[in-house]
Amino acid sequence: MVKCLADATAKWDKRLNEAYRETLKEGPREQREQLRKAQRLWLQYRDANCDYYGLSEGSIARVLAASCLFDMTKARAKELEAAPGN
Repeated sequence: MVKCLADATAKWDKRLNEAYRETLKEGPREQREQLRKAQRLWLQYRDANCDYYGLSEGSIARVLAASCLFDMTKARAKELEAAPGN
């Protein structure tokens, strides 16, 4: 199950990165800089948030962490795909 989630997350991560690059091509410099800052902070938040679930007790911890990474990555990819310039 963790492997399936990791594979699905990798696909969404690719979409996220493509949307991020496309979004950076548009808009004023200040807006692009803010997106870079927001994306760095979002990555830190996602990783810390999912690490929290990974520290759960029992064998379910790995599934919870992988599910968290999948859900958050998918949501961010969709958000960036809907951003102006995409």
